[in-house]
Amino acid sequence: MRAEIVGAMTRDVKILVGVGALVLVAGLGWMVFGPRLASDVPPVLGYVDQGAPPAPKRTPPPRPPFKLPWWK
Repeated sequence: MRAEIVGAMTRDVKILVGVGALVLVAGLGWMVFGPRLASDVPPVLGYVDQGAPPAPKRTPPPRPPFKLPWWK
């Protein structure tokens, strides 16, 4: 059966299948044996959110600079 399939393909299709298989094997070899990325590489394809700013200090309730009769 395999000989019939290979025999039915034209030469250009055989070349395309061979090149595709070569690229696939090379890609898998690069994934397994290729160089590892360093862990200190900053992300390139995205934005890193710095997070929320620190919460402001709580302020005491407002008071007048001197005592007023209507201030409670």
